[in-house]
Amino acid sequence: MSKLERLGSLDLTWLQIERDTNLMHVVGVLLLETPLDRQRLEERLQTRLLRLERFGQHVLRDSAGAVWESGQVDLNAHIVELTLPAGDERAALEATVGELAARPLDPTRPLWQLHLVRHYQQGSALIVRIHHCIADGIALFSVLRSLTDAGPDDETPPETPTGDHPDNFFEQLCAPLTRGMIESIKISGAFWAKYLSLMLNPQQVFDYARASAALALEIGKLTGLQDDSLTFLKGQPQGVKRVSWSTPLPEDAVQELADNTGTTTDAVLLACLSGALHDHLRNQGAATAGVELRTLMPVNLRNAEADDPLGNRSGLMLIELPVGIADPRERLAETHRRVDVFAKAYDTQRALGIFSLIGQTPKAVQQQTLRLLAAKTSALLCHVQGSRQARYLAGAKIVEEMFWSPASGDLGLAISIVYYNGHYQVGLLSDAAMVAEPSTITSRIPAQFTALAPDANMAPEAPKPKAASKPRRKVAPRKPASKPT
Repeated sequence: MSKLERLGSLDLTWLQIERDTNLMHVVGVLLLETPLDRQRLEERLQTRLLRLERFGQHVLRDSAGAVWESGQVDLNAHIVELTLPAGDERAALEATVGELAARPLDPTRPLWQLHLVRHYQQGSALIVRIHHCIADGIALFSVLRSLTDAGPDDETPPETPTGDHPDNFFEQLCAPLTRGMIESIKISGAFWAKYLSLMLNPQQVFDYARASAALALEIGKLTGLQDDSLTFLKGQPQGVKRVSWSTPLPEDAVQELADNTGTTTDAVLLACLSGALHDHLRNQGAATAGVELRTLMPVNLRNAEADDPLGNRSGLMLIELPVGIADPRERLAETHRRVDVFAKAYDTQRALGIFSLIGQTPKAVQQQTLRLLAAKTSALLCHVQGSRQARYLAGAKIVEEMFWSPASGDLGLAISIVYYNGHYQVGLLSDAAMVAEPSTITSRIPAQFTALAPDANMAPEAPKPKAASKPRRKVAPRKPASKPT
């Protein structure tokens, strides 16, 4: 007899707000140096992914919401092999990722799927889709990282980012809440104590009066904001998705620019993004003076001592990009100031948890809330902190990785800034109704960086000589653990 378990309230939210034009999938793509062995990939999924119950359960909807039902997992249905059309491989891969981002997952199976491109350049590529109802993006990035190793024939658990670069504030947003922060939120007022209890205990049945009061306060915050600038990002998504990601920016060069200008790596990257958006607007013939682009950034609300690695326990905070400033240095200085203001807002917990509760409201309220969200903001912005050293998936070295969390409602753009193995990349997942060719924006990122640091060395680090290959050693099956390493 299959096991049934009701969805937690916050997990249900992501099923409730899904639209045909904006599917609630976390999407990722890994570029691998060598062809990925399917058999080893299946072994890795069996031992590290399927030990987490959610990845073996599908969703059954009922009058009270939805339940998880356990069943058998057919990996042949969850690993699909693809062949890219002839021509520009990068463009073909980007088009394929965009097409898959708009394709619904099979509701009769667990809500995740991998697409393996066996031959991409000299190696391979893996496209990942996981429904947001399983977990928020912060948790899912960690789960995907747990599938990787330190070497091609190694079983070393993946490293945990240590935040050894103290100027990188955005790394803190993905870290679990400490006990001290939880206590400070409780002390700040009875509302936050109640609100946080909803966030940290997602399996509880909500008190609708409490949920409605919390949502009313969040709506009040947004209503008091001036509408976001009217740009190409305003409109109705059509459900056709496009993706693109920039060439890598070397970490050393970004850090050197931050040191030389008295700013931070976060400010440098956001200033480059703002500059690329500024030039895109100008080339469209649109006005740029005074344009602000308000974005939503996910914040981890997970308790550091929480046992469950999955579920949805993240909130959102607002940060505005000074797209209307033409001068690159002036734009960087203003971005640095805003990042500092954003950090202080986070430290005082003034903006945690925007719109985590809309799934607990009637559909009419959901639609009204999402329309307000689209009027006040333009994009979702995620910072993904990957490994500081190269990682391997089933023996294949990962050379680039990119992930996006889904934009909801009428938002048409999801932006990701990803750090991995000594470089940064900026990726866009857009609705074609807003941005038909996101590569026209991501291709401008290196030029924006060069405008700030004309003497920077942008050449990738020379690869180190490879050691002689060793025979693959046999690895005994590992006993499933209670949570991922």
